[in-house]
Amino acid sequence: MKSLNYFVFCVIIAFSVASCKQDKHETKVETTEQKPNKPAVKIPKVDQDSLYSFTEKQVNFGVRVPGTDGHLKTRDWIVEKMRSYGADVQLQEFKATFLTKRDVQSYNIIAKINPDHKERVILFAHWDTRLIAEKDKDEAKQDKPILGAVDGASGVAALIEIARQLKINPIDLGVDFVFFDAEDQGSGGDNTWCLGSQYWSKGFNKNDIKPQYGILLDLVGAKGAQYSKEAVSATYAGAIQDKVWDIAHKMGKANVFLQSHIDGITDDHYYVNTIAGIPTIDIIQTYPSGIFAPYHHTHDDNLDAIDKENLAAVTQVVLAVVCKTSDGTF
Repeated sequence: MKSLNYFVFCVIIAFSVASCKQDKHETKVETTEQKPNKPAVKIPKVDQDSLYSFTEKQVNFGVRVPGTDGHLKTRDWIVEKMRSYGADVQLQEFKATFLTKRDVQSYNIIAKINPDHKERVILFAHWDTRLIAEKDKDEAKQDKPILGAVDGASGVAALIEIARQLKINPIDLGVDFVFFDAEDQGSGGDNTWCLGSQYWSKGFNKNDIKPQYGILLDLVGAKGAQYSKEAVSATYAGAIQDKVWDIAHKMGKANVFLQSHIDGITDDHYYVNTIAGIPTIDIIQTYPSGIFAPYHHTHDDNLDAIDKENLAAVTQVVLAVVCKTSDGTF
């Protein structure tokens, strides 16, 4: 009986320990907090006619060199459009000295959708046009300002169309839009270009909510344009760049977003990366050799250079990236 009692005693103890362990396990499962996944965001389709009309509107204002009438009209139009889509808009004023001009009043336009949201992304484009057309084949026209349909207006149009879509289809994310001024007025040294982004980046308050990443649109929407992976973007925001290109390929736009690489370009994103510290990529048309397209800094950069479908393709990819960031799938 002693051995049997001992056996029964051991069985009871073992059962009790097992039950205790099971109870602890069940309690742990019951009290573990599960974070709900954000609902998937439907990606709206951009309107290529809307994009073209936004581009055309800017070109119809004429040249947008700082200090010109077309420049002021375009400034007011961008502000009005972004406010009409629910953005908080501010002007950042600064003086720019470039080429033959001195201390010209210039304006970065800063617009915010969901300005109090703690999770943010930021989109960039420049809205000025170049004072001279130094690459034009007609030497008599080389000292004349260009209309800049691709080099300026198309990127601005893309940002405004994205804001329009987010007004119609709200998302759970803060989106900042910065339209840089005095980008295209350089004359040699790298720091003579991108004056607006240098000014904005130096004034970026590190105590403000820092966007997760930035995307710059420059030289987009031209006929036959393709976009390779630019080296400055790869250095400072390589993971972001790869994800954007992967999304483009999944969306069937591999013929536009190439997996090839191009050399680094000292564009607005360079200063956003190196001064403001926001990992930012540049979507820009250049050839693998690093040479810009034939329209670049010539009077051929007009509405005839724009391809609605190409501009819509780029804008659609960027809008998809923003929406996927909102629902946590980017």
